Amino acid sequence: MHIPLLNPFHWGYHGTVEQVSNPQGTTALKLKNKKDNVELHDFINQEVPGLKDGSKFELHPALFTGYLQTLYLGGADFSKNFPVFYGRETVNFSDGGICTADWVMPTWKIRYALDPKTQKFDLTKFKSDEQATHPDNWPRLHPRTRFLDKQEKVEVQTSEKPLVVVIHGLAGGSHEPIIRSLTQDLSNVANSKFDVVVLNCRGCARSKITTRKLFYALFTSDIRDFINREKSRHPSRKIFAVGFSFGGTMLGNYLGEEGDQAPIEAAAFLCTPWDLYHSALKMNDDWWSRTLFSKSIAQFLTRLVKVNIEELEFKDGDEKPTEPPTMKNPSFCVFTKENLKKAHNFSSTMEFDNTFTAPCLGFSNAIDYYKACGSIHELPNVKVPTLIINSKDDPVVGEDSIPYQYARENKNLTLCVSDLGGHLAYLNKNYESWATTQITEYFSKFEELIQ
Repeated sequence: MHIPLLNPFHWGYHGTVEQVSNPQGTTALKLKNKKDNVELHDFINQEVPGLKDGSKFELHPALFTGYLQTLYLGGADFSKNFPVFYGRETVNFSDGGICTADWVMPTWKIRYALDPKTQKFDLTKFKSDEQATHPDNWPRLHPRTRFLDKQEKVEVQTSEKPLVVVIHGLAGGSHEPIIRSLTQDLSNVANSKFDVVVLNCRGCARSKITTRKLFYALFTSDIRDFINREKSRHPSRKIFAVGFSFGGTMLGNYLGEEGDQAPIEAAAFLCTPWDLYHSALKMNDDWWSRTLFSKSIAQFLTRLVKVNIEELEFKDGDEKPTEPPTMKNPSFCVFTKENLKKAHNFSSTMEFDNTFTAPCLGFSNAIDYYKACGSIHELPNVKVPTLIINSKDDPVVGEDSIPYQYARENKNLTLCVSDLGGHLAYLNKNYESWATTQITEYFSKFEELIQ
């Protein structure tokens, strides 16, 4: 396959936003302390002007393509950027599985004497607290992250502030720079108006796996259980949700499944591969995307299986399921050391999904899985006010996956398409994310102004 030329129309650093919504109008939002309503797209135009149709933004001049934006986000040293402290909680599910929830702890900046200029803090005190709370046989956590103690758990669980739940991408977690960019922005709104938590998928962000179960596109039960738990603790509490990349796929499927019963005030999505089939074609057929990104994601997923093979492994003598696998009743017989050995040579996510994901769910191959499980199928059923941001030059999602028609048909959606930004990047001259600023403003104004 020949090496393609970069699209000259997606070069540059002066970006433009195209806003797409239902031409007959969008859902009406009731304003606080007023009898009037405002439509979703008008609310965004008025309160989040950076996302108004035709609005302009400026990115870093040296990162003038989506490939460069995405590569820099994934490879540069952001260790001193976005100095968020996380307190980790282990979340137990009814099937015996667990994931972790990393809560943003703004008060820890004072507790550990964070210097805003140098980003240095009292590491000795932090390590002491870390050692006192760290469970046995758990891997070391990412910087500025430790487990909550009992009193801190009580404080988190009794808070009634509006809550923003963040769902990360396929190869990510709370430690990612783009996730920390958003969580820092949100925690700084009006002296910590929001509680902010990142729900790490099973096995991600140095979490453990305790069952033969990994996440996939339609694996919405963990999101559902976590949000229901928080809502049951505080029924009047407002909950917002945001999905990044593949996390948006899972969140979109969840919101569609829940319909008008979703206990969510508003949602936002950044660089979601809505149509998994078309995004897979982009990652497989585009030489640059396949070479620069697909292999690295496949190898992350392979490491995820390798690290947790003791729990996942299907061994000789284990009882096989009597029924064929389905999406509701997955089979994990494919998690063998033989398949893991093959996976070390995978150069694409499609190879990983052909070997592991698709057969687990009863599909004959990855393509069938992609066609069936993309969240684009659930977009017509989303009933909460939803902001979608996608970029035309996204080397992971691809332009063909952007849901133009669905945004025109569902009054609960407003789609903002940029010509530049890459995958989850949108880095400006200060290496800060333009996109997370817009999402923060959306949630902030929604909480401030909408009932």
